[in-house]
Amino acid sequence: MQLNKDQIEDIMVRFEVEMLKGLDFPNSSSLKMLPTHVRSTPDGSEKGEFLALDLGGSMFRVLRVKVSEDGRQIVHISSNIYPMTEDMKHENSRQFFDYIAECLADFIEKQQLKDRKLPLGFTFSFPCRQSKLDEGILISWSKGFFVKGVQGVDVVSLLREAISRRGDYEVDVLALVNDTVGTMMTCAFDDPYCEVGVVIGTGTNACYMEELRHIQLVEGDEGRMCINTEWGGFGDDGSLEDIRTVFDREVDDGSINPGKHLFEKMASAMYMGELVRIILVRIVRNGMLFKGKTSSKLLTKGSINIEDIIAIQNYNTGLESAMEMLKNLELEPSEEDGVAVKQICKIVSLRSATLCSATLAVILQHIKKNKKIKRLRTTVGITGTLYRQNMQYAKYFHKMVRSLVPDCDVRFFLAEHGTGKGAAMVTAVAQRLVHQRKYIDKTLAPFRLNRDQLLDIMDKMRSNMERGLKTDTHNGAAVKMLPTYIRKFPTGNENGKFIALDLGGTNLRILLVVIQSGMRKSLRMYSKIFSIPLEIMQGTGEELFDHIVECIADFLEYMGVKGTRLSLGFTFSFPCEQTQLDQGILISWTKGFSATGVEGQDVVSLLKEAIKRNEDYDVDIMAVVNDTVGTMMTCGFDDQRCEVGLIIGTGTNACYMEELRHIDLMEGDEGRMCINIEWGGFGDDGSLESIRTEFDREIDRGSLNPGKQLFEKMISGMYMGELVRLILVKMAKEGLIFEGNITPELLTKGKLETKHVSAIEKSKGGLLKAKEILTRLGLEPSDEDCIAVQHVCTIVSFRSANLCAAALGAILTRLRDNKGVPRLRTTVGMDGSLYKMHPQFARRLQKTVRRLVPDCEVRFLLSESGSGKGAAMVTAVAARLASQRKEIDETLASFTLTQEQLFEVKKRMRTEMELGLKKKSHETATVKMLPTFVRSTPDGTENGDFVALDLGGTNFRVLLVKIRSGKRRTVEMHNKIYAIPLEIMQGTGEELFDHIVHCISDFLDYMGMKGARLPLGFTFSFPCEQKSLDEGILLTWTKGFKATDCEGEDVVTMLRDAIKRRDEFELDVVSIVNDTVGTMMTCAYEDPHCEVGMIVGTGSNTCYMEEARNTELVEGDEGLMCVNMEWGAFGDNGCLDDIRTEYDNAVDDLSLNQGKQTYEKMISGMYLGEIVRNVVIDFTRRGFLFRGQISERLKTRSIFETKFLSQIESDRLALLQVRAILQQLGLDSTCDDSIIVKEVCGAVSKRAAQLCGAGMAAVVDKIRENRDLDHLEITVGVDGTLYKLHPHFSKIMHKTVKELAPKCNVTFLLSEDGSGKGAALITAVACRLRESGQ
Repeated sequence: MQLNKDQIEDIMVRFEVEMLKGLDFPNSSSLKMLPTHVRSTPDGSEKGEFLALDLGGSMFRVLRVKVSEDGRQIVHISSNIYPMTEDMKHENSRQFFDYIAECLADFIEKQQLKDRKLPLGFTFSFPCRQSKLDEGILISWSKGFFVKGVQGVDVVSLLREAISRRGDYEVDVLALVNDTVGTMMTCAFDDPYCEVGVVIGTGTNACYMEELRHIQLVEGDEGRMCINTEWGGFGDDGSLEDIRTVFDREVDDGSINPGKHLFEKMASAMYMGELVRIILVRIVRNGMLFKGKTSSKLLTKGSINIEDIIAIQNYNTGLESAMEMLKNLELEPSEEDGVAVKQICKIVSLRSATLCSATLAVILQHIKKNKKIKRLRTTVGITGTLYRQNMQYAKYFHKMVRSLVPDCDVRFFLAEHGTGKGAAMVTAVAQRLVHQRKYIDKTLAPFRLNRDQLLDIMDKMRSNMERGLKTDTHNGAAVKMLPTYIRKFPTGNENGKFIALDLGGTNLRILLVVIQSGMRKSLRMYSKIFSIPLEIMQGTGEELFDHIVECIADFLEYMGVKGTRLSLGFTFSFPCEQTQLDQGILISWTKGFSATGVEGQDVVSLLKEAIKRNEDYDVDIMAVVNDTVGTMMTCGFDDQRCEVGLIIGTGTNACYMEELRHIDLMEGDEGRMCINIEWGGFGDDGSLESIRTEFDREIDRGSLNPGKQLFEKMISGMYMGELVRLILVKMAKEGLIFEGNITPELLTKGKLETKHVSAIEKSKGGLLKAKEILTRLGLEPSDEDCIAVQHVCTIVSFRSANLCAAALGAILTRLRDNKGVPRLRTTVGMDGSLYKMHPQFARRLQKTVRRLVPDCEVRFLLSESGSGKGAAMVTAVAARLASQRKEIDETLASFTLTQEQLFEVKKRMRTEMELGLKKKSHETATVKMLPTFVRSTPDGTENGDFVALDLGGTNFRVLLVKIRSGKRRTVEMHNKIYAIPLEIMQGTGEELFDHIVHCISDFLDYMGMKGARLPLGFTFSFPCEQKSLDEGILLTWTKGFKATDCEGEDVVTMLRDAIKRRDEFELDVVSIVNDTVGTMMTCAYEDPHCEVGMIVGTGSNTCYMEEARNTELVEGDEGLMCVNMEWGAFGDNGCLDDIRTEYDNAVDDLSLNQGKQTYEKMISGMYLGEIVRNVVIDFTRRGFLFRGQISERLKTRSIFETKFLSQIESDRLALLQVRAILQQLGLDSTCDDSIIVKEVCGAVSKRAAQLCGAGMAAVVDKIRENRDLDHLEITVGVDGTLYKLHPHFSKIMHKTVKELAPKCNVTFLLSEDGSGKGAALITAVACRLRESGQ
């Protein structure tokens, strides 16, 4: 039971943890840390008569307290004590409170007070949760009380109801207090340093004055409030288990509330006697006292009480008291037994004193920390039987406290008249403060904005912002939402020296900003401040800008850079309308400027003209920015999440990054742009009239711009001090402060400044500063006057912070909605003297923002270098972007083909076609122009059932196509898909064709047509040389097929042989066709003008109907023949090298067929994504994309699929979705990254479409010339995923064909299932021709 130094220190650490937890998260701590709503101790101005009730033990007391008129002394205290029986402690709530009301009635009658309604304070010594001073919800009973129906109920309401039921007297119940609070207030009346109350008696507890800003359960952060620690519950969470003894546990087990109030059971008088008894019983049973003999009385619970313990510890008579007590317990003690019992009592009581001194020491240290002082001077009000009646206890307790907190000068003040007087004093203070606060609050009520009002302001700001963004409402909008033409943030790749001007008040600041990127990234700034004289501010525009130019010249010379041409950024903190980054038309002067000839003019032009007049140096003015934009860019350099800038200083404004698609004043809808809100004008349209006060209107009437900038006049530093002054004048006139005195200084406009408001609101020394400032105004303020003035300052500045928070909340919710995310994570760049210098403003603003927009996670980042650095950053970014844009444009220009180049591609394609058609040059030609032996397109008379096979990948299709001729021509198809396993693809030819025949057999069984001998068409999508319609020699396998013994063989023969081997069915293999031919034939069935087939998908190819006389590889020159161009190889001879890029070469170098299919690699879906990937990697390496970080996924070949190009280039896709696509590739992209990637995709796909168009133009022009026509009407059947799915490919290709082949009217018809239906149609045409003998 004797605690050593380490244990005591450990207890103190644990107690401090529980205190802080209790203040922040009350439900998580064993210390309840209950707010009492007592905010002030007596100051000597209290006066009058008060009643008090004191309930907390076996006696109930009623008091009458009279305070002198000067409030300096208690004139009279009278009291009556009424018994509180054990039965009454267990009654129901009605009977219990009726009894209290009856006792109170008896006292009032005896005091002859029935005709008076006196204020009453109620000391209720049980844990209560209070939401105001005259309310207390009972948490739990203790000290042997268990009145039914009270727990969880407001005890003040129960008392008032009981008094009302009687109806024979009236009282005004103003306050409910705990006994510790009463103790503190009793002592504070006599000693103003008293700020702690401690009770160590039947129970034990403590209270103290806590800073309001630390109490989470109470709104507001100004001043202090008394906290009831309820420290009796310390340890209920198990934190004291290591110092609890077996005796403590036995005491707890036998109590009416096991596991609760464990600290109280170790330290309070109620349990001390029982603790000693249990120890004695244990020792006797061990044979160590009373010769091992016990007694029934010693074994009886409660047989030793606190009076016995106190008597035994008396220095002179303690041994005799011990012997007497032991004999009363029917024991036979020796003198040694008596000495031992005296020692046990001492150990138990000293442990109690040690525990209470350790916890009190923590409270004192906490108060010292709150006050931020090196040495605390304070008084502890203290009472309780254990402390009051045991001199040894009190001495030891004082000594321990002082040893534990040597840096605290502590006076212990014994509370006289118990806690009842304290309740009266709380009531007296409450009455005084209520009276004064009632009138002050009535005056200030319009300044208090509740959550609903703030949310309404948020909604109005959102509406105003939307009106400012729309063309049709912009001119009439109060919130102008001006585009700034700033689209990009710093990336860390900026480099160079930049000049920045910062003009926004009576001073002009000029900076030289030196930025270094790379491994040794750094930013250095040098600045100089120049004054702007009043006569310049209010003179002519020419004088103003000439003065600025002189200052720049002075600075450049001072920095030794006068001969260097530098880029300059101009922070011009006045409302401007911009049409580009380096232009700003001044809308109106503010902040005391009125230089003539500037409003309606471009300030950049005026500055350039002044520089030209000077002719002393040369600078390149790249940007004009608002100070909020400068703030955002300054913070954006350090935190790339920063997308809002906010200034709250002399004036106030905000900017943020808006989606370009929402800014009607701007063309384009990709990316974002910074919007200068000019929110100072919010409310100029009357939308804030409901919250403007008489003082706001008076401020506005006396301003330079009545009716303008109304929001700014309610919140900014320029007006805050004047607002406070006007309120103080009114309050003084009504006699609420300064005893009604008003001085000429107080009546003088501008005498009270915002810096004074900030000083008065400081938690440390604020009231002293208030006294000093008010004294300078010729006033003689009392302490209460200072408190009232501090309260006024708090209310005014709090409204400012709340209004700013509501307006910022509108911006944040807009950003969140723009991004389409459930929770926004962002950073707000902050600047401005009010935000930086006011002691509470920043915290209030942040707290309100988080309350209004809980789904926005906001970091507030203070701008370190003002808006000047931001202007330099905007300029640096503009310089970097100009350089970067130039490089990007130069790179993408290599994909841009001129009309002349496209005509040249068409010409070269035509040349290659001729070479492929001629026998002499066919062998070496790159465009092979293979005859397909398809000599006719459908004429509509085709009829019958046909089988079609479609082999071109890992799946194999078998189709039954039923073609019906006549008036209602129809094509009906049935098909089934079969897999081709890898081992079959890469096995033998015989195995492959046996598998194909097995699939055909299964299909015929499925369709019930095995007995019929049907014609068959075979779509075989691999390069073949055809000798006839039903003969195709495989030139080479592609697409992963490697079956042996096939290359150089006729695949139709191999199919026929496999059908024979199976010997289950017969089929007439009529044709083998390419997929492009199938496409042409499918479309020709719908449109007889279709004589060209083209596929632009994974690969690309074209076929067309050539004059037989031109196909020298086939004998005969009558009629037409379809030629399979195999145009993918166009350029394999180097004829396209002049338009190929380094990225085409990179794709080719890593392909499976290097140096082959050159044209296909520039236009087909298989390769476009890979070209884009190579460009993106190059741009990332050069720092243009993704902050220079290349993801591992991006390094993977073919990861950037062509389908991504189609998705990214979709007009319907927002940049957010583009970012989502890029994130799939492991790329954490910004909107700017997305725009550049979209540009790359556009450049690559446009070139592909143009090249494809140039090739097609060569084909249709050849057909026209073949037929010697001036004008050709022709249809092209088209298929392929790139053509069908890409949002722009087809339009660009059509346009190119039209431009390059103006004499051809080309219709493009999309094919449906060309490779299946087409094969059947070719077979049908062949059968028709065969039957007709052709």
